[in-house]
Amino acid sequence: MRKHKTLQVRNTTFSLLIITFTLLTLSLSMSAQSTSSPYSRYGIGDINNKNFGQTAAMGGTNIAMQNDTLPLFFINPNNPASYSNMRLTTAEVGMNYNRVQLQNTDSKQNINNASLAYVALAFPLKKWWGTSFGLVPFSSVGYKVTDHQVINSVPIDYLYDGSGGINQLYLGNAFKPLYGLPKMFMGSDYYKRLSSKTNPDNTLKTDSAYKADQAIIKGILKHKKSLQNLSLGFNFSYLFGHIDHSRRDLFPYSGSFFNTRTGVTTRVSDVYFDYGVQYAFTFDSVRYRDDKDSIHPIKRRALKDKVQLLFGAIFAAQTNISAKNDSLAYTYYSDAQGYERVKDTIENTKGTHGNITLPLSFGIGLGLKKGDKWLIAADFAMQNWSSYKAFDQTGGLKNSMRVSLGGQWTPNSQATQKHYMQRIRYRAGVRYAQTALELKSTQLTESAVSIGFGFPIGTDYRAANFSMLNIGLELGERGTINNGLIKENFFKATIGFTINDLWFRKYKYD
Repeated sequence: MRKHKTLQVRNTTFSLLIITFTLLTLSLSMSAQSTSSPYSRYGIGDINNKNFGQTAAMGGTNIAMQNDTLPLFFINPNNPASYSNMRLTTAEVGMNYNRVQLQNTDSKQNINNASLAYVALAFPLKKWWGTSFGLVPFSSVGYKVTDHQVINSVPIDYLYDGSGGINQLYLGNAFKPLYGLPKMFMGSDYYKRLSSKTNPDNTLKTDSAYKADQAIIKGILKHKKSLQNLSLGFNFSYLFGHIDHSRRDLFPYSGSFFNTRTGVTTRVSDVYFDYGVQYAFTFDSVRYRDDKDSIHPIKRRALKDKVQLLFGAIFAAQTNISAKNDSLAYTYYSDAQGYERVKDTIENTKGTHGNITLPLSFGIGLGLKKGDKWLIAADFAMQNWSSYKAFDQTGGLKNSMRVSLGGQWTPNSQATQKHYMQRIRYRAGVRYAQTALELKSTQLTESAVSIGFGFPIGTDYRAANFSMLNIGLELGERGTINNGLIKENFFKATIGFTINDLWFRKYKYD
């Protein structure tokens, strides 16, 4: 009877998470726009780095980030190799709030928007195999820009408007290809010979020879256990969505010209792959010198909290994705009530097939982690945007580069509720990027600083249903007011929920 009740609770949790995931997926797919930047007019818009609640507060540092053997587990879709370290079923949901101040030499304008940031689920299939699926924005477009000019004594207002974006629905898998090496070694004839107290000729080994063989076994097992930490992963993604661009030519003080509107809607629908690798080297002891032991002065002392050196790399090949263009251009005038009255249709084409070339990208990351006490990580990433094309037209973009540094500190993750402040994860980070945009001979840069907190939910960090509320705050700038350009000062807040639970448990009767 007790077994049936436990299973019922797990099934209820499972159903609620699936329903939540479905509703949020539908909501996110209907509203991909999450930016208010005039610079999202170029290429496919602002690119999303797939930062979830934890890494968003650490300067976007995520390439080497992976789970440990203890909760709280998290999802890192930016490097799919991280999925193989999942030990519990994990769900993540997040929202973004953005406030952008657009500034040029003459004026300032503030814009606010909020959007769903991500929704994802991950769980282990085997000790060496993990999987994840979710929905995140791949890119986002959102801008309204006015440009006033006088041509041949005729004033003209150019109004540029864009919206939409591309969504990424992904299914990822990660494997530990060398998992099981220690077990294979312990089943080998070589191990049997080393572990035996007798020689092949059935004579007893001397104590020194037996101890030497035991030291060999210990060294081999340690090496093979270390090799098990190599993870390889990939994301199979479906990219879909639409991007709308329009331009209006308005003649506010002339009755001799009709206004003109030109609009293009690009619809994207295709598959996309990206890959990742991670490795963690564990230091479980340190060397020290014992001056009291003249025979063996160099010894090793076990560490209470193991230290891990983390390495990660990500890669995505240059890919052509299928797209269609709908184009509509017409001249019009506005009647006394302000409604548009079409005069002549200049162009009306639908379903023009073409390709968008997404460039090659790669990145590397390093991290140093001591148990669940502290973590420091750094990333470097590049993307070859100079090869970008859309419908055989180059975008005039440049290669982009990003560096970031972040850290996390937890005073005492095992503290009681009475000392709750010691259980909070304190996070901070910085990042700097050379963007893909070069306008008026100026390549735009972007920089930001971030802080954040992870608030644990639950009384026991070791519980199977341990959860966390993640809050990340970022303050930064992009662009410049020089050369007639626009500078963006932005504030971004990310709120995310991470839910850990234990599914697929095999229960036994007492």
